[in-house]
Amino acid sequence: MRHLVLAQARAHRGRYVASVLAVFVAVAFVVTTLVLGDTVSASVSKSTAARYEGVAAVALPADSTVAPDEVLTLVATTPGVEAAALDVSGPVRLIGADGSSSNGTATSIAPEGALRWQQLGDGRWPSNPAEVAVGSSSGRAIGDEITVAGPTGSVPPTTVEVVGVVDLDGSPLALSPGSVFGDAAQVRSWSGDTTDWEVRAVGDADAVRAALAPVPGVDVVPGADRATAVADDYVGDVALLRNVLLCFAAISVVVAGLVIANTFSVLLAARTRELALMRCVGVTSTQVRRSVRGEAFVVGLVAAVLGVLGGSGLAAAVVSAARAVDAPIPLTSVSVTATTVIAGLIVGTGMTVVAANGAARAATRVRALAALQPLETRPEPVRDSWVRRICAALAIVGGTALLGLGVVMANVLVACPGGLLLFVGVVLASRRLVPAAVGAVGDVLARAGGPLAVLAAGNARRNPRRTASTATALFIGVTLTSTLVVGIGTLEAGAPDVIDEQFPVDMAVTAPERDGLAPEVTERLTAVDRVSSGAELAAVDLTIGGTEASVLGVDPAAMASTVRTDVRLPEAGTIVLERSLARSVGVDDGAVITVGGPVGTRELTVATTEPGMPDMIEWSDLTAVAGPVTADTVWLKLDRGMSDEDLVAVSDDLSRVAAAEVPGSEVVGAVQMRQMLEKILDTMLLIVGGLLSVAVVIALIGVGNTMALSVLERRRETAMLRSVGLSRAGVRSLLVREASIIAGVASLLGVVLGLLLGAAGTASVIGPGHIAPGSVPWWQLAAIVLVGGVAGVVASLVPAQRASRVSPAAAMAG
Repeated sequence: MRHLVLAQARAHRGRYVASVLAVFVAVAFVVTTLVLGDTVSASVSKSTAARYEGVAAVALPADSTVAPDEVLTLVATTPGVEAAALDVSGPVRLIGADGSSSNGTATSIAPEGALRWQQLGDGRWPSNPAEVAVGSSSGRAIGDEITVAGPTGSVPPTTVEVVGVVDLDGSPLALSPGSVFGDAAQVRSWSGDTTDWEVRAVGDADAVRAALAPVPGVDVVPGADRATAVADDYVGDVALLRNVLLCFAAISVVVAGLVIANTFSVLLAARTRELALMRCVGVTSTQVRRSVRGEAFVVGLVAAVLGVLGGSGLAAAVVSAARAVDAPIPLTSVSVTATTVIAGLIVGTGMTVVAANGAARAATRVRALAALQPLETRPEPVRDSWVRRICAALAIVGGTALLGLGVVMANVLVACPGGLLLFVGVVLASRRLVPAAVGAVGDVLARAGGPLAVLAAGNARRNPRRTASTATALFIGVTLTSTLVVGIGTLEAGAPDVIDEQFPVDMAVTAPERDGLAPEVTERLTAVDRVSSGAELAAVDLTIGGTEASVLGVDPAAMASTVRTDVRLPEAGTIVLERSLARSVGVDDGAVITVGGPVGTRELTVATTEPGMPDMIEWSDLTAVAGPVTADTVWLKLDRGMSDEDLVAVSDDLSRVAAAEVPGSEVVGAVQMRQMLEKILDTMLLIVGGLLSVAVVIALIGVGNTMALSVLERRRETAMLRSVGLSRAGVRSLLVREASIIAGVASLLGVVLGLLLGAAGTASVIGPGHIAPGSVPWWQLAAIVLVGGVAGVVASLVPAQRASRVSPAAAMAG
């Protein structure tokens, strides 16, 4: 049997080209993803291990009451310890000379010696608290001045000079452009309570552990274990990205499996007579199935080996390209593990064998003499047909109900499984839906296309199983692509309204903690060009009906001219409470409640508002119960109709004014959120589109493969048409039209389902009220349908050309 399998694989190697390509692409995708993930993980581990190279033990705080200086002194004076260093790091805010503010991380520099892990790339090390070094990815140069402030605004800003640049090539710290390095005491003064610390020791680990055993709140771990833990913290995000990519790789594997299953189904249909003769000479059904599985194993193994090599080469090319453009991603060397190689071989080989198993069983369900009839003329078993129909109907009905419920509830956790169930149901029903749609489209085209159009339509629906299998692979890829295109397009259009609801003003300037805003600050902010109005607010903790809550003190007139959404504003003698807070204190709209503050109490009428809205009190009522209050936030309203460039300019102007008037203040609002969201969505669309294009390419390989095998099956039919006068050009036109009908229908159905799933998915996230027909990217959907149809035509050109070259006499001879 082994010799038979190898002989069959050699004899039919030309027919397996498309299957090999499909497996190759899918395996290469999987291997590339795994190799890149392992490469980043290995590079991060190597980089973080450099800090702990030669470190015997690391002391870490188990609670916040431990004094790091005492731990350092105790470790450094322990017999057997050669060297010890205190490492501290924490978040800071970096304010440039132009007033722009960004978040960063301050890290201490260990004393000179074996424990100083940083490598100086340029300049010199800082020698006093007025000097710092910056990371090589910061974009700052030696001699620049930076204002460093604490993350909460409680630490006064300090202006320091850049005197050195730390080489972060290959380090995960290169991913953050806000890395600054200085003295340990300096870093602790900036970060305050948010500082993280550890003590590294070189020498006898057991001595360090024994010395710190009496000290409560300190953990001692080996240096190697600490290096692994730190690397895992960085690699966690890499693993998440890798898992996302593997989800798309799984889609490619599924599509490739459909292509392979279709390939073997049609291939065995073309070899029905050959299999029948084997049965007649004594080969059993089990042996036939084993032979087909053996062929699938050989094909899958060869394609998987090529996919592993191709994926590894592609990953190496990506790493080389990243290095060439100085990408801030730690990539030191390509890491191809045995696990990745084995996974690629198992995925490729196993997928091929599993996909071919159904075709192998179908080829041996009939008796030997009955098998002399073409396989494609046998109808699908009634039981299988009804089981598929029932499962498809249940999945479609259940999925539609869940999807609709998720949209009504605006709950994506309900809509997501509903959409998945609906998608599965449509795929199961595709054997009925696709041929019916192909037949309907073919009939329409036949009326205007003449005899060739009639023949093309008839051929497309003659074998529903083959037509459905061919179209389903393309249908899945187009559906996924369309879903994401519609989802991202409608989210981009509806998100601004959602942001306006969450952020009722365009911009907000907030003073640092425990600081306030002077009245002239508001005047200067509202005087900025394109700022139309502003309103001051103060957040104060008050006692409302015995419950303490934070309430905003506002001027109703100023607020009315500033907020964009319909916000219920307080009047003198009233307090606006969000509904859940009102229920918690046992009052309803119109009730009277006692509101108390540091200087007194007052009876106020309750006005309830929608969930998510702020609790507010009129300014005079606030001062009556809390005394003189200084505003800590200014809400600003911008002019309408500004371009993105104007919005950026206004935001920069406000940031400069706020940085000059109130150092350490924050400038946030809907403008930045909207711009950030657009960038994220555009990036997602680009990445996801590229990844899903792999699945579409595999599907198109399946279209071309089916057409090639269809040519082999219909050699006699083609010969008969040629003998009655059909030219070679007519044969090519016939096959191209057939492929275009199948690909066009599959693309159209995929776009329709993608439109439904994408719009419903967005509605379940932001609410159905924010979805408008105008937000659907209709032109992109039309382009997807057009590209799908054209791609089907391109995939059929080679098989059509091959069929036209066969003479009628040779074709009739079989």
